[in-house]
Amino acid sequence: MNEDKRSVTEMPYPRWNPAKSWHPVMINVQSPKNNLRRFDPIKTDVVAPEMLATVVPPSQTFNPSTNSLYASMRPIIMLAQCFAMFPVCGVNKSDASYLRFTWRSPKILYTMIVFLAVLLMSVYNVLRLFVTGISSTKMTTFVFYATNLVTTVLFVRLARQWPCLTLTWEKLERELTSRYREISKTTLAVRFKIVTVVVMSLALVEHSAAVISAYVNAVDCANYRGDTDIIGTYFQSQFPQVFTRMSYTLWKGVLVETINILSTFSWNFVDLFLILISIALSDQFRQLNSRLYSIRGKAMPEWWWAEARSDYNHLATLTRRVDSHISSIVLLSFATDLYFICIQLLYSFNPIRGVVRKIYFCFSFGFLLARTTAVSLYAASVHDESLLPAPILYSVSGSSYSSEVSRFLTQVTTDNISLTGMKFFSVTRSLVLTVAGTIVTYELVLVQFNSVQQVDQSNVTICEVR
Repeated sequence: MNEDKRSVTEMPYPRWNPAKSWHPVMINVQSPKNNLRRFDPIKTDVVAPEMLATVVPPSQTFNPSTNSLYASMRPIIMLAQCFAMFPVCGVNKSDASYLRFTWRSPKILYTMIVFLAVLLMSVYNVLRLFVTGISSTKMTTFVFYATNLVTTVLFVRLARQWPCLTLTWEKLERELTSRYREISKTTLAVRFKIVTVVVMSLALVEHSAAVISAYVNAVDCANYRGDTDIIGTYFQSQFPQVFTRMSYTLWKGVLVETINILSTFSWNFVDLFLILISIALSDQFRQLNSRLYSIRGKAMPEWWWAEARSDYNHLATLTRRVDSHISSIVLLSFATDLYFICIQLLYSFNPIRGVVRKIYFCFSFGFLLARTTAVSLYAASVHDESLLPAPILYSVSGSSYSSEVSRFLTQVTTDNISLTGMKFFSVTRSLVLTVAGTIVTYELVLVQFNSVQQVDQSNVTICEVR
């Protein structure tokens, strides 16, 4: 819109200049009729005198090295790369523009080596299933390693798209920071670190409990056999798919245990990553909702609603783009968590010997339920936040109602903004109840099909491998 085509009417209005602080500047204002035909959301429309002051004070100048998603995710991605996950380069730089993916990097080589090792473990599991027959325990081990293979492939694919996605997210963050204030004193990076420490600490405790439980069982087995090599008994009883097909040595046992630790981290990192991305997306919607609720009951001009609707539309577009990249990870997370919950419930019907094993089972099952619930609720919060503008839009007075309010309300009430599992389902709060009902249904089927197996397992001795 050229300056020479504007009306001669001038009035002061505080407009944001990224290079300067807030201060009144003189701008020209069009007539209301011209505004309806030629609208620029960055420039002002006819504004009532009482609306000259900013409703919500903006944040400080956007700093990508501290305020962006890239900065918040950087330590988490670096941690994941220690465990052969997310092989994207340039993470240790201060700016997202340095991010890149290349097949010729030590990180991708490390990831491929671990992938081949997990693939070998999966092959050993398949051979064991063919030789000894199928059981729930053997299938659980196979699903565990097969899931890690798929996880590695999905995160390599995401690493290829991560630089472009991060820059797009940062561009939107930079634009919205000029109009919105921080809604929490705790920064996104700090919250990411807190969630990561909690989840990974619980995962470490859970895996340590599994090792202790297996070691106690190995001690009992060694005493039963009169064997003095407890460590060897431990490795051979924990990884029978490997050491029934090759001779056991200590270095092989340590190598297999290392692969198992990497796979355990990978399994937990999937849920952690989805929680963090959901928190970041929800925060963007929450900033918009905070601004909307701050003007509840006030008469706002049409340009203000157009700007808010444009921001909402940008967030909806970002959510769809993120979903297109991570929807397969969402589906994998819900499928594997559902499977392992059903299997854990199935094991609960069998007698558990020893206090240590009972404690491990209860903690492991509780942690699995808590992690699955956290993923569901955090991911559902994106959908919840996207619906919160509706009450504000319904309460707009007749004198302030305009076509922009109508368009905004239509999009909020009809557009389904949420994370999905490859479009098979949308992650909403109602999904939690759906998953719970599915677990009950599958559990009844599993109990019926495994009744004979459960009777057989009651006669298993200490050293027998199932």
